[in-house]
Amino acid sequence: MNRPLFLSTALALTLVLLLAGCSGGVHPTTWTTLMLHNGTLYVADLEQVRALDAETGQQDWAFPDPPDLSRYGPFYTVALLNDELLLVTSYESSGGLFSARSRGVLRALALNGGRLVWPQPFIAGGEFVAPGAAGAGIFVIGNSDGNIYGLRIADGTLAWQYPTRGRVWATPLVISDTVYVASLDHHLYALDLQTGARRWQFRAGGAMADRPLPLDDTLYIGSFDRNLYALRRADGAEIWRFTGANWFWGTPASDGNRLYAADVDGNVYALDAATGQEIWRSQVAGTVRLGPALSPDGKRLLVASENGTLFGLDTADGFVLWQQAGQGQIGSMVIGGEKVYVTRINAPQRVQSFYVENGRPIWSYPPPQR
Repeated sequence: MNRPLFLSTALALTLVLLLAGCSGGVHPTTWTTLMLHNGTLYVADLEQVRALDAETGQQDWAFPDPPDLSRYGPFYTVALLNDELLLVTSYESSGGLFSARSRGVLRALALNGGRLVWPQPFIAGGEFVAPGAAGAGIFVIGNSDGNIYGLRIADGTLAWQYPTRGRVWATPLVISDTVYVASLDHHLYALDLQTGARRWQFRAGGAMADRPLPLDDTLYIGSFDRNLYALRRADGAEIWRFTGANWFWGTPASDGNRLYAADVDGNVYALDAATGQEIWRSQVAGTVRLGPALSPDGKRLLVASENGTLFGLDTADGFVLWQQAGQGQIGSMVIGGEKVYVTRINAPQRVQSFYVENGRPIWSYPPPQR
């Protein structure tokens, strides 16, 4: 089997194996995500999309209410457009027993109350694995059918689409009039935000499955060829590469001078952002898919393992200061001030909040039964 085909097959098998199981009667096929905005967490929680108070975990609203899996869902991703709109994706089936077709569905909800906003949902041929990103009236999102879609935010109609040669599992990065999107076809694409026309492309030695990190005029992105790349944002030219012990899946984090990245084996690296020189290396237990998250003061690096454990590392030397185990797989993670929030799949508590400093739990949703 040639290397590209092997990597694609292995990647698909990895997704299936990591996400096998069920939660609340829903069989998840990808990870759930959340967003934090103005003190509210917006969460794709399989059966519903929820708005939770970030301080207490109390639910403000849910869509649909009550859950209706025969019509909607399961819901997987949320993306904030502005102070008014939230875009949510689900994976839905249509047709009869022998003609059932599954497709990715994208809807716009009002932040205030969760009502439907677009006249019609946008439907794609495959699953939406990662959230999209917006800029200047256009929302861009990748799909497992291999296409990158640019939609008009006003009504959800298609403005353009760009075909790749692999599934697109990465969240786009929008900067000014350009959108940068990675594909499992080993390419990072720079496209015109308004038209979808290609400006440049960079080819790595393996698939790329997450958003690049921008820092000044440089983009940093990891690949399944075990390399972390620094690219010139203007034309995609390679500046340097760092080779780790295994695949780099998630987006790196940075304090402006250092890069922090984790490979799937749980090796965590601190690198000089300008040169790619290794500063320190640490390790956590379990498979790591998500990119690490950096605390606002730059002192803590949070790493989430697929075994359900959240780790807090000292950014000075990579020492593991604390770890907080939990049931289920961590689907996504976001830091807000002194707190970190995670979603979990195949767990009774599907959203949790912890203190960044010491990992102490704050609240869980739904609350544990007493």
